[in-house]
Amino acid sequence: MLVLGGSHRDSKGQSSSVETAESKRFDNALFSTLDALEQCKIQYGLIGGVAAFTHGRPRPTQDIDVFLRPEDADNVLEVLKDYGFKIDRFNPTWIFKAFKEDVLIDIIFRSEGNIYFDEEMNRHTVQVEYHGRPVRVVSVEDFILIKSVAHSEEGHHHWFDALSALAQSKVDWDYLLHRARKAPRRMMALLAYAQSIDIWVPNQVIQNLTGYIYDGKMDTGPSAKAQEQQLIKSKVKTEHGDTYLAATIREALAEDPTTGTLDVEIFVREDKILVRGQVNSDEQRSAILSLVGKIAPSLSIENQLRLTNFDAPKGVEALQ
Repeated sequence: MLVLGGSHRDSKGQSSSVETAESKRFDNALFSTLDALEQCKIQYGLIGGVAAFTHGRPRPTQDIDVFLRPEDADNVLEVLKDYGFKIDRFNPTWIFKAFKEDVLIDIIFRSEGNIYFDEEMNRHTVQVEYHGRPVRVVSVEDFILIKSVAHSEEGHHHWFDALSALAQSKVDWDYLLHRARKAPRRMMALLAYAQSIDIWVPNQVIQNLTGYIYDGKMDTGPSAKAQEQQLIKSKVKTEHGDTYLAATIREALAEDPTTGTLDVEIFVREDKILVRGQVNSDEQRSAILSLVGKIAPSLSIENQLRLTNFDAPKGVEALQ
């Protein structure tokens, strides 16, 4: 479990070892909100400043953003009232508000772009520790999606929250692609911009989004159910001993003279190896697949290697 909030931060986001009256009010409001959520026994994920701290960057925040299902919003609001909050059914189509000691709690049940706290989002929430208290935040992938869609001239910080998460967190690109179908153009714009400022985003992800937007086709990777069963560190017996299969294959590809240094990604999921990337020739593709098959003969191979298309020069141009 990730631990957050080892120190407090002032209004400029600077770290401080001294608890301020403002930080105490914020923690009291947050902990009371958590008590209410636990009493209601509902599923939720934070999407505001605490989530930003978890996935990318510390930034000053004066409010608490709770994302939950529409059918749970009324119940939570009433329980918050019992905990001493002033409540306001601000906009019944997407948000309620509660206040305690000048701290605002946004109870959000429909985010920009008609994004809801659905079962997939709930399954992917992450538990972190904030000032000694366990709290749930949405996954980095759902955080990036929500922030990319919420971005506007008035809310420009959402864009930079998403960029920071892309730069600082480990992203499940398959799951991000799967969720990106809810806002593919906005997500493609964000990821292309991220590449433009040297944040690493796989080319394949943007290519898949482009295909989905303009051709209606996208390789979204495994289903959500398969992802839950995924063996992130799958182990097999190889000639190198008991080691991680994906790492073994990558090392072998790098050392084999018939494959060389390649733009190839290796993913292991249960009984399948996904080989993804670009190659220069059919011979090179065959060599890669053959080597992978030799290392793990008992596993099936999903070939997503694509041939790089380019025209070789047909002659030498004389220099003037």
